[in-house]
Amino acid sequence: MTVEFESEVQEMCNLSEALVEQGRAERNTSIAQMMIQEREPVEKIERYTGYALEKLKEIANGIGNYNTIK
Repeated sequence: MTVEFESEVQEMCNLSEALVEQGRAERNTSIAQMMIQEREPVEKIERYTGYALEKLKEIANGIGNYNTIK
C-alpha cells in the first residue's frame, strides 16, 4: 500500500466516523425533542440522550418549549 493510498483510506475512515457521529447526534436531538414535548423528567432525558441540562435547555428553546426544562 502506498503512502498516498493509505492516507486516502484514513481520510475515508475519518469521514465515515464523522457521519456516524452526526447521525447519532441527530437521533439524540430528535429523541430529546420528543421527550421534552412529552414532558418527561429531565433526568430521564439526560439518561436516554447523554445530553447535559444546558443542551436540553437549548433544544427546548429551539422547539418553542421555553421553561419546560429547568
